[in-house]
Amino acid sequence: MKWMLRLGILLICILIYNYIEISQHYVNELVLYTSKLTKELRITQISDYHDNHRINKENLLNDVKEFNPHIIVITGDFIDSSTKDINPTLNLINSLMEINDNIFFVSGNHELGNIFGIKFISSLNDMGVQVLENTCSIIDINGDKINICGVDFYVTQKKYEDTLKQVDEKNYTILLSHSPNRPLYYMVGKEDLILAGHTHGGQVRLPFIGAIISPGQDFFPKYDKGLFEIENTVLYIDSGLGNSVFPIRMFNRVQISNIIIKQISN
Repeated sequence: MKWMLRLGILLICILIYNYIEISQHYVNELVLYTSKLTKELRITQISDYHDNHRINKENLLNDVKEFNPHIIVITGDFIDSSTKDINPTLNLINSLMEINDNIFFVSGNHELGNIFGIKFISSLNDMGVQVLENTCSIIDINGDKINICGVDFYVTQKKYEDTLKQVDEKNYTILLSHSPNRPLYYMVGKEDLILAGHTHGGQVRLPFIGAIISPGQDFFPKYDKGLFEIENTVLYIDSGLGNSVFPIRMFNRVQISNIIIKQISN
């Protein structure tokens, strides 16, 4: 009977631990440097929310508000393919816009796979969110011009290259892509910073090893989460606020990212 009691306690501990991992978001903070800016640039990245009703939205919004970003970027899969009611997620984005209406969005595969996906994207446009579909915008932050480009989940190499042709290389260039996979293949060197999601950091990670599996990269992927320097480009993959298939996380708590980009001299 003792082993059954121990097993029961172990299972309860695992369930409590998993609930914390999937519901108590973590704020990942990172600092990058560039010679293309004259002042600090603050970006909040939110990815792969998947309509996660377990998240404390008030705490999430407070963390974003306290950071006071110049830009908020949403890198896809904000709804899940199974989401039936898109209004709670739209309400969350509306609350983010009350903090800062400089919000840029790229679609993920779950927006594309949801029967309300087109309505969701249309609603974002109506709200004033800048939906980037193989397009670029130029914004001015404290006198610095910044290129913000976004590519579709199924972007072709030609379309990717055509999108980046628009940018002025003197400006700092941020590329948003739900998945890191296509930018990794198509990168042209004009991208100073690529922000992506999709991988969920593997959802289940092993200490000292990392993700077990990631979509599009199979087992033990190289590009699972975090920072990667590829020549002159920095790729950052956020592991996201939600889950797909199963509500399971291990050694990989749900998160958002607050990114500070600081100026350095040439």
